[in-house]
Amino acid sequence: MIMVSMNNLSWPTCVLLGILLGLALVAADRSVDERNGAETSGGQGAQDASNDGAPDSSGSGSDAPDETITDGSPTTTDPNGTYALTLTFDDGPHPTYTPQILDLLEQYEATAVFCVVGEQVRAHPEIVRRIVDDGHALCNHTDSHDEELAQRDDDMIEHEIEVTDAAIDAAVGTDVEVRYFRQPNTFVKPAVAGVVADHGLTPLDWTVDPRDWSRPGSASIVQGVLNKVQPGAIVLLHDGGGDRSQTVTALGQILDALSRAGYGYVLPGADT
Repeated sequence: MIMVSMNNLSWPTCVLLGILLGLALVAADRSVDERNGAETSGGQGAQDASNDGAPDSSGSGSDAPDETITDGSPTTTDPNGTYALTLTFDDGPHPTYTPQILDLLEQYEATAVFCVVGEQVRAHPEIVRRIVDDGHALCNHTDSHDEELAQRDDDMIEHEIEVTDAAIDAAVGTDVEVRYFRQPNTFVKPAVAGVVADHGLTPLDWTVDPRDWSRPGSASIVQGVLNKVQPGAIVLLHDGGGDRSQTVTALGQILDALSRAGYGYVLPGADT
């Protein structure tokens, strides 16, 4: 059942038709996901779990409430008169999945924000350079993906932010602006927000979370996005932290459906 909000009755019929087409593509993948579910956690996934700085068992959205909350996040604007939203990817860069995601974004002319972990930036600086070269934005996601960041003192919080900034500078140079901060595993907490503000960063939360970090199957990820997406949405997905093959598969279908529905992509708080 389609759960897209109907509160805004001015939406054109093409938006709903586009999302319906996207959901129709999901059915073909559902049986494949069920057959291959057991294989997803093995093979490449086992290797990825050993290489990633952030654990696969708890993505950035795991501790966030289910309801849509926008307080504390920048407003997503619509400068071109299209239905606009923001795509975000957490816990990378990853040597396998981030390039695949970048290829899909390029194919659909979509711009995104990559919330990078300092440890992974140091391991894969060339991928961070490609993210920037492809026109995407970077977001500070701490150095170690510390899920208990709000329990740390200010010095430790500053360390997590500053070391990540230094890793980004080393990868792409100091001319690249990092505007956003996303706290691991939750929305930005008051205990962290003050330090974030002191560093001139804007908290980046989200409004749509398909919980792809839990690897529920690509069909579930697609439905989790398309059932809740609306203009101004900030979508949370993951390119790192474990096996993200389901996310990659889902992303192609999500981008196709959003394209058919007439959506464009903007950075949070962008004015142009």
